[in-house]
Amino acid sequence: MSAYQKVLVGIDGSKQSEMALKKGIATAKRNHARLYLLSIVNGPAKQQKLSFGFIDQSGYKKVGKDISRLVAAKKEEALAAGVEEVQADVINGNAKVELSTGYVTKNGIDLVILGASGLNMVGRVIVGSTTAYVVREAPCDVMVVRTDEDNKPLQIEKASYPKM
Repeated sequence: MSAYQKVLVGIDGSKQSEMALKKGIATAKRNHARLYLLSIVNGPAKQQKLSFGFIDQSGYKKVGKDISRLVAAKKEEALAAGVEEVQADVINGNAKVELSTGYVTKNGIDLVILGASGLNMVGRVIVGSTTAYVVREAPCDVMVVRTDEDNKPLQIEKASYPKM
Protein backbone atom coordinates (compact mmCIF):
# COMPACT_ATOMS: atom_id res chain seq x y z
CA MET A 1 0.00 0.00 0.00
CA SER A 2 1.42 3.38 -0.96
CA ALA A 3 1.35 6.44 1.26
CA TYR A 4 -1.00 9.34 0.65
CA GLN A 5 0.77 12.13 -1.23
CA LYS A 6 -1.89 14.86 -1.38
CA VAL A 7 -4.30 15.28 1.51
CA LEU A 8 -7.20 17.73 1.29
CA VAL A 9 -9.01 19.07 4.37
CA GLY A 10 -12.25 21.01 4.02
CA ILE A 11 -12.18 24.11 6.26
CA ASP A 12 -15.33 25.97 7.29
CA GLY A 13 -14.75 27.19 10.84
CA SER A 14 -16.79 24.45 12.53
CA LYS A 15 -15.66 22.20 15.38
CA GLN A 16 -15.89 19.28 12.95
CA SER A 17 -13.54 20.92 10.45
CA GLU A 18 -11.14 21.77 13.27
CA MET A 19 -10.96 18.08 14.17
CA ALA A 20 -10.62 17.19 10.47
CA LEU A 21 -7.66 19.60 10.30
CA LYS A 22 -5.97 18.00 13.32
CA LYS A 23 -6.36 14.55 11.78
CA GLY A 24 -5.27 15.93 8.39
CA ILE A 25 -2.10 17.37 9.93
CA ALA A 26 -1.29 14.02 11.57
CA THR A 27 -1.96 12.14 8.32
CA ALA A 28 0.16 14.54 6.24
CA LYS A 29 3.05 14.31 8.69
CA ARG A 30 2.86 10.50 8.90
CA ASN A 31 2.84 10.18 5.09
CA HIS A 32 5.16 13.13 4.31
CA ALA A 33 2.27 14.39 2.16
CA ARG A 34 1.40 17.81 0.85
CA LEU A 35 -1.56 19.21 2.81
CA TYR A 36 -4.26 21.17 0.98
CA LEU A 37 -6.65 23.35 2.96
CA LEU A 38 -9.77 24.37 1.06
CA SER A 39 -12.72 26.53 1.91
CA ILE A 40 -15.53 27.11 -0.57
CA VAL A 41 -17.86 30.06 -0.49
CA ASN A 42 -21.04 28.76 -2.09
CA GLY A 43 -22.10 31.21 -4.73
CA PRO A 44 -21.10 32.88 -7.95
CA ALA A 45 -17.46 33.60 -8.65
CA LYS A 46 -18.37 36.91 -10.31
CA GLN A 47 -21.30 39.24 -10.64
CA GLN A 48 -24.25 37.68 -12.39
CA LYS A 49 -27.09 39.46 -14.16
CA LEU A 50 -30.56 38.20 -13.40
CA SER A 51 -33.83 39.28 -14.94
CA PHE A 52 -34.54 41.52 -11.94
CA GLY A 53 -31.06 43.05 -11.65
CA PHE A 54 -27.60 42.27 -10.32
CA ILE A 55 -26.71 40.09 -7.34
CA ASP A 56 -24.88 42.16 -4.73
CA GLN A 57 -21.37 40.77 -4.36
CA SER A 58 -20.45 42.64 -1.16
CA GLY A 59 -21.69 39.76 1.02
CA TYR A 60 -19.55 37.26 -0.88
CA LYS A 61 -16.52 39.54 -0.61
CA LYS A 62 -16.85 39.87 3.18
CA VAL A 63 -17.32 36.12 3.66
CA GLY A 64 -14.36 35.52 1.35
CA LYS A 65 -12.12 37.85 3.38
CA ASP A 66 -13.17 36.30 6.70
CA ILE A 67 -12.63 32.78 5.43
CA SER A 68 -9.31 33.74 3.81
CA ARG A 69 -8.04 34.90 7.21
CA LEU A 70 -9.25 31.67 8.83
CA VAL A 71 -7.62 29.47 6.18
CA ALA A 72 -4.35 31.44 6.37
CA ALA A 73 -4.29 30.90 10.15
CA LYS A 74 -4.91 27.17 9.67
CA LYS A 75 -2.05 27.02 7.16
CA GLU A 76 0.30 28.56 9.74
CA GLU A 77 -0.97 26.06 12.32
CA ALA A 78 -0.17 23.15 10.00
CA LEU A 79 3.30 24.48 9.18
CA ALA A 80 4.04 25.06 12.88
CA ALA A 81 2.95 21.48 13.60
CA GLY A 82 5.59 20.19 11.17
CA VAL A 83 3.75 19.65 7.89
CA GLU A 84 6.35 20.21 5.17
CA GLU A 85 4.11 21.58 2.40
CA VAL A 86 0.76 23.32 2.84
CA GLN A 87 -1.39 24.92 0.16
CA ALA A 88 -4.37 26.99 1.31
CA ASP A 89 -7.16 28.09 -1.04
CA VAL A 90 -10.50 29.85 -0.78
CA ILE A 91 -12.67 29.58 -3.85
CA ASN A 92 -16.20 30.49 -4.87
CA GLY A 93 -18.31 27.66 -6.18
CA ASN A 94 -20.30 24.61 -5.28
CA ALA A 95 -18.84 22.85 -2.23
CA LYS A 96 -20.14 19.43 -3.27
CA VAL A 97 -18.59 19.63 -6.72
CA GLU A 98 -15.25 21.12 -5.65
CA LEU A 99 -14.71 18.75 -2.72
CA SER A 100 -15.69 15.66 -4.70
CA THR A 101 -14.40 16.15 -8.22
CA GLY A 102 -13.45 19.72 -9.24
CA TYR A 103 -10.61 20.76 -6.94
CA VAL A 104 -9.84 17.13 -6.11
CA THR A 105 -9.23 16.16 -9.75
CA LYS A 106 -7.44 19.40 -10.65
CA ASN A 107 -4.92 18.89 -7.83
CA GLY A 108 -4.57 15.09 -7.91
CA ILE A 109 -5.83 14.69 -4.34
CA ASP A 110 -5.67 11.11 -3.02
CA LEU A 111 -7.35 11.64 0.38
CA VAL A 112 -10.15 14.04 1.36
CA ILE A 113 -10.77 14.65 5.07
CA LEU A 114 -14.05 16.28 6.10
CA GLY A 115 -16.06 16.80 9.24
CA ALA A 116 -19.32 14.88 9.43
CA SER A 117 -21.18 18.19 9.05
CA GLY A 118 -20.12 21.78 8.79
CA LEU A 119 -20.86 25.30 9.91
CA ASN A 120 -18.92 28.40 8.93
CA MET A 121 -18.58 31.75 10.66
CA VAL A 122 -21.65 33.25 8.97
CA GLY A 123 -23.81 30.14 8.72
CA ARG A 124 -23.68 26.96 6.72
CA VAL A 125 -21.37 27.15 3.71
CA ILE A 126 -20.91 23.43 3.32
CA VAL A 127 -24.57 22.44 3.38
CA GLY A 128 -26.11 19.34 4.91
CA SER A 129 -25.38 16.45 2.65
CA THR A 130 -22.06 17.69 1.26
CA THR A 131 -20.03 15.08 3.14
CA ALA A 132 -22.32 12.26 2.01
CA TYR A 133 -22.10 13.52 -1.57
CA VAL A 134 -18.28 13.64 -1.45
CA VAL A 135 -18.14 10.09 -0.05
CA ARG A 136 -20.25 8.87 -3.00
CA GLU A 137 -18.63 10.88 -5.80
CA ALA A 138 -14.94 11.45 -4.99
CA PRO A 139 -12.45 9.43 -7.08
CA CYS A 140 -10.21 9.01 -4.02
CA ASP A 141 -10.42 7.93 -0.39
CA VAL A 142 -12.56 10.07 1.93
CA MET A 143 -12.19 10.22 5.71
CA VAL A 144 -15.22 11.49 7.64
CA VAL A 145 -14.26 12.86 11.06
CA ARG A 146 -16.78 12.34 13.85
CA THR A 147 -14.40 12.24 16.84
CA ASP A 148 -11.89 14.42 18.66
CA GLU A 149 -8.16 13.79 19.14
CA ASP A 150 -8.93 11.07 21.71
CA ASN A 151 -11.41 9.42 19.30
CA LYS A 152 -14.34 10.44 21.52
CA PRO A 153 -17.53 11.64 19.79
CA LEU A 154 -17.68 15.38 19.25
CA GLN A 155 -20.31 17.22 21.22
CA ILE A 156 -21.57 18.88 18.04
CA GLU A 157 -24.59 20.80 19.31
CA LYS A 158 -22.71 22.10 22.35
CA ALA A 159 -19.52 22.90 20.46
CA SER A 160 -20.54 24.23 17.04
CA TYR A 161 -24.02 25.50 16.53
CA PRO A 162 -24.95 28.97 17.77
CA LYS A 163 -28.11 29.39 19.81
CA MET A 164 -30.94 30.91 17.80
